[in-house]
Amino acid sequence: MKKFSLITLTALALWGCGDGKKQEKLLLDSVIATHDKVMASDEQLMKNKMILDSIIKNAPTTVNIDSAKAYLKLVDDADDAMSDWMHKFDAENKGKSHQEIIDYLTDQKKKITIIDSQINMAVTSSNKYLNTTTKK
Repeated sequence: MKKFSLITLTALALWGCGDGKKQEKLLLDSVIATHDKVMASDEQLMKNKMILDSIIKNAPTTVNIDSAKAYLKLVDDADDAMSDWMHKFDAENKGKSHQEIIDYLTDQKKKITIIDSQINMAVTSSNKYLNTTTKK
């Protein structure tokens, strides 16, 4: 009976470990997919940043410099958040337990989702501003 229990426990542990790795990979893939989506929006963010910089440096008298600076700060903050997240993100998670990896990746998923919203808001807001400013 002891042999059966030991074999059963070992099999369950190995099965659970394999399932845990699959769970970790799925969560990591989800984080990376959100990251990739954010990076697609980042291109428009950088374009808007360059235009806003140009407006501030070469502002005609009809442009409200304070508004342009406010939108530039919005864009810069979103870009900084993404850059900061990317520098701190650790996809390897070496030496961490399954639960630590799941907790870490869950936290990273929340963070990158917030950054996604921040970048989308910065792009949308700055696009609206630029559309009204550059058409004058």
